[in-house]
Amino acid sequence: MNVYNLKDIIRLNQEIGENGHLINRSGIEFALDRIHKEKSWLRQAAMIVRALICDHAFQDGNKRTALMFAIGMFEIEGWEYDPQILVNSVHAVSRKNIVDISKIERLLKNALVRKIH
Repeated sequence: MNVYNLKDIIRLNQEIGENGHLINRSGIEFALDRIHKEKSWLRQAAMIVRALICDHAFQDGNKRTALMFAIGMFEIEGWEYDPQILVNSVHAVSRKNIVDISKIERLLKNALVRKIH
């Protein structure tokens, strides 16, 4: 699952039980455009997580969509992760309104346990 386009992000939102209704299309489109210029997959994930949570891309389910996106990226990149740390990281971004990509990247990195392939 290579979640690098808008259709895939909308599909993730629908897979968690929401309607996929975008209320901030420009924020997620901007992030999707920028990730292709980044070499670090973790930074790419942080940019999408930020767009989903801080820019409120969808009417509902932004944190859950961000969580599923991060899990997908971890799996694609072959990393085992601590689910509770990842959930706590997503909630921290939302609760503290963390918009700094580097901080979000560090939070996601903290959830990584070990490379599995």
